[in-house]
Parts: sequence; structure tokens; C-alpha cells
Amino acid sequence: MRKNWRKVTSILLTAGMLAGTLTGVPVMAAEEEHVPGFEVYYRDNDPKADLDVEITSDDEVKWTVASCMAIDNPQSVNIGRIADELSELTDGKFTWDVFYNSELGSETEAIELCRNNTVQFVTSNVTSMPTYVERIGVFALPYLFHTAEDQLHYLAESDISIDMWKELEEQTGLVTVGFQNSGARCLSTGGIDKIAKPDDLKGVKIRCMPPQVWQDVISALGATPVPIAYTEIYTAMQTGVVAGQDNPAGNVVSSKFYEVQDYFYETEHAYNISGFYTNKNAWDALPDDYKALVLGLCQKYLGDQYTADMDVFLEESYKIMEDAGVTIVGQDEMDMEAFYESAANMIDEKYMSDEAFAPTIEDVKATFGY
Repeated sequence: MRKNWRKVTSILLTAGMLAGTLTGVPVMAAEEEHVPGFEVYYRDNDPKADLDVEITSDDEVKWTVASCMAIDNPQSVNIGRIADELSELTDGKFTWDVFYNSELGSETEAIELCRNNTVQFVTSNVTSMPTYVERIGVFALPYLFHTAEDQLHYLAESDISIDMWKELEEQTGLVTVGFQNSGARCLSTGGIDKIAKPDDLKGVKIRCMPPQVWQDVISALGATPVPIAYTEIYTAMQTGVVAGQDNPAGNVVSSKFYEVQDYFYETEHAYNISGFYTNKNAWDALPDDYKALVLGLCQKYLGDQYTADMDVFLEESYKIMEDAGVTIVGQDEMDMEAFYESAANMIDEKYMSDEAFAPTIEDVKATFGY
């Protein structure tokens, strides 16, 4: 087992375990203590999450749900669990038609489909949202948070974050439902020599997401950023358009990036936080009992159960990569101080004078005592 892999889901769960599973992983019971990330209660008129809510509505509702993840990814599995239980608890009146593996388009395209209500529920990396609200990009900055748990608490509960989700809704018509940690973002490469510090990546092209902040993250690692859609990463690495990318181990395996890479570096420079969003008009049309149930199911499956599943999935992911011949490079084999310094210098130079970013950076430090 890799020495750092459990850091990716560094959250202690107190929920019990139930017998029975959909994928071989025991399904967790709902308890009072939950994984953080799903108490995003910024809309005053919405109900709170309630798995035990009495369903009295007879509304017939069918939602289309878009996910970019492969069908066997823990996120997809738990979206499927929500769909099953939602239908069961509403006697088939509220159903989800789920499309996996970017069947409805790229992440950016799926977000736009949700905005125009073609899709009613969508998953997306939080840091895809700076396209609409620039300051959300702060959450992509390398080494901003020291644990995933800290970041999930901050995203769901801090005043600054809540203000961002209000602005996002105003700008896009997307209601923010919650957040989950899908792993620590780590650099992986193919076709180049093993690296140990940012200087080793000088001139090396590494894929990044389009927002400028993600280009700055890759630059801080020492490489040359190349914006490419997630669905095009495999081909880009296979053909040599880029020599690497940064995603968690689970994504590397579920999207088979390990087939076109040689090294996986445990840089853990940022947490890969997925956000869950619904179309405002579709959400506001739901009766309160349906809303409370959806929120409760999201906490149960996309929060608590997903985190338990990821512990198993990530361990398996490391084994799959190693069996495929990928060399796992731990932090003890890299000059981590050089990566930390490069990231800090980039943040000081580009973001501490930016009024859209600096207040959040300072608030994170003050909140957690970093």
C-alpha cells in the first residue's frame, strides 16, 4: 500500500455498515455524523436534508443526469444508487435518467445543458466554475488547503464560499447542492524521464483545464500548460501532444490514462473537488418533500458512502497502475520543498494582489491556522 494514499480521503466516518451492496462494497447506514460538503444551506426557503421525510407529493418528475465519470467509478455508482432509492421511496414518481462517461458531452457542455434545463443535475469539478464566477478559481491554487476535510468544510459552510454559490446561481441559474473529494491531484507523465523537482519539467507540455488559474497551477509545477478537454486527455498523451496530466489515481485508472503513462507522482498539489449542481427552475419546481429527500440521498451516497467506496477504489487503483508497469513516485523521492516554494511564489506574484483571490486565501489561512 502506498504511504500517502489514505490522505486522499482523510475523513473519519462514524456511520455503520449494512449488509448488501451494488458493487461489492458494503453500503453504509445513515447516521448523525456525516462527511462534510453537503450542508450547503444558502437558500433560505429550501428544506434541509431529510432521508426520513414523509413523501406526500404525487408529482410525476423525470430528471436527466449527466456525469463525466465512467460507469464503474464510485461517483457514478453512487449516483446510480441515488436514482434507485429515489424511485423506490417515491413509488416511481421521481426518477433519474443517468448518462455516464460524458455521453451527453464534455463537462463544460454538460454544465451548459444543465443551465438550459436539458439536463437537471450535473457533476463538475468546482474549478470549472471560474468561467462564470472568477473568484471560485481560488480553490484550484496549489497547496491552499492542508486536508480534504478542511476544504470540504470551507466550501460548504464558510461565509465567503456561500457568497460565491449565491453569485454562481445569479450568473448561471445553477443551484449548488454539495461537494465531494475525489482524490488528490497528482502529476503523471509518459515518454519523458523521471522528474524530482519543478526545474525538471521546464519546457514539458502538461495538460490542464482551460481556466487561467489551472494554467498557473501547471506552471507552478514547472511545466508548460496546455488546455485540453478531459475527454481528450488519453489521445493527447498517446499522440504526444502533451507528456502528462494531473488527476487523482482513481481518475487515472477509470479513464485508463495509465496505459499511456510511465510515472505517477504523489505531488498532491490540490484536492480534486467535485461539485453537484441542479437547474434552478427544475429545483424550484420540486415540492419540498422531494427536495429534502434528494438532499438526504446526496449526503448518504455522494458524501458518506462515496468516501467509504473511495478508500477501496484508490487502493485498487494503485495496484492496477503498478501492475501495468507505472512507477509510483512518493514524496520522499521528490524535492517537495521546491514544489511548495514554487507554488507559494506563484500565488504571491499573481494572486495576493488580486482582490478576487486574496481575501479568500487570507481567510483560509485564518480559519484553519495555516
